[in-house]
Amino acid sequence: MAGHDIVNTGSNDPFRGGPGAEFAIECVVATFIGIAWYNSLELVVLCFTTFKRYGGCYFWSLVIASVSIVPFALGYFLLIFDIFSNYFSVAIEVIGWWGMVTGQSMVLWSRLHLVVHSRRVLRYTLAMIIINAILFHTPASVLEFGTHSHHADKFVPAFDIFERIQLVAFSVQEIVLSVIYAWAAIEMLKLMPRGHYKGILIHLLIINFLMICMDATVVGVQYAGFFKIHVSVKAMVYSVKLKMEYAILGKLVHMSAVPVLSGYTPSDESPSLDRTAHTHPVHAPPNEDNLANIIHNGTNGAGSPALSTTRSFKEFSSELEYDVSGDRTHNACVSPTNG
Repeated sequence: MAGHDIVNTGSNDPFRGGPGAEFAIECVVATFIGIAWYNSLELVVLCFTTFKRYGGCYFWSLVIASVSIVPFALGYFLLIFDIFSNYFSVAIEVIGWWGMVTGQSMVLWSRLHLVVHSRRVLRYTLAMIIINAILFHTPASVLEFGTHSHHADKFVPAFDIFERIQLVAFSVQEIVLSVIYAWAAIEMLKLMPRGHYKGILIHLLIINFLMICMDATVVGVQYAGFFKIHVSVKAMVYSVKLKMEYAILGKLVHMSAVPVLSGYTPSDESPSLDRTAHTHPVHAPPNEDNLANIIHNGTNGAGSPALSTTRSFKEFSSELEYDVSGDRTHNACVSPTNG
C-alpha cells in the first residue's frame, strides 16, 4: 500500500533512480501483476470446479482470497501507472487487501481443523486472526487514504512506519498458522503405520516451508525500499500461495486412504504395528453433509476429533471431484471382521 514514490534520484541503479529507473520498475510491476491476475482467475475457476458443494469456511475463504487479488492488484495498477489516481483506486485496493490477506489466513485456519484436535488452539488462532484484522487493517486503511489526500505530507511518515508493522504482523500470523499445521502433521505421522504415506506429509511440510519463505521475501522487498515492486510481488505471492493450497488439498484427498491406528487392519507390510490397533470400530462411509462440521468444528459429526479416524479425510474428500473410492481406499479401511 503506498501513496508515495519509491524511486530515489542520484543513483545509477536502475531500481533506485537514474535513467530508465521508472520504466524498469513499471515493467517489473506489470509482469508481477499480470501473473497475479492470471493466477487469480485460474483459482476462481478451480474453486467452482473442484468442490462438489459450495459451502463451508474453507471453500468461501478460498473464493474470497482468490477474488480479492484482482481488485488489490488493479488498484495499485491504476495508482502506479497514474491512470486513475484518486480515492476510487485506493478504495478497491484496500478492499482487495482486506480480503486477500485475511482471506489467506482464514484458508490456513480452516484446514487446521483437519489436523489439529485441540479446540483451544483453534479458538485462539481464530481470535488472533480477528484481532489482527481489526488492529492492523483499520489504521493502515485510514493512513492509506490519508496519503492520497490533500494533506498527504501529514500521513506519509506514519504510513511508512505502520506499513512495515502490519506487514510483519500479518506475515507472523501466517507463519504461526503454518507452523501449527506443520507441528500437527508431524504428530499425525506417529499415528500412521510405518512407511504409509509419510512422503505425502513430508511434501505438505515442504509446501508450508515454501509459503513461509515467500512471506519472508515479501517482507524483504518492502524493507529494501522497493514499494511499488513490493505490492506487485505481494499480489503474485498470495496468488501462488493459494495455488499451492490446492497442492495441499490434493495431498489431503489422497490421504483419505491413509489407515490411521483407530481404523487400521495390520498386514504383512506392517509387522511392527500392534494388532490390537484394529479392534476399534471403523466408522460408516462418509457423508457429504458432514464437511461443514469438520471445517467449522474440527469434529467428524459425532463429537470426536477430526483425525481420530480415517473418516474425517474421507468426508473432506467427499466434497471434491477427486475419486478416492477406489480399491486402495477400501483396502486401507477394511472392517475389523475381515482382519
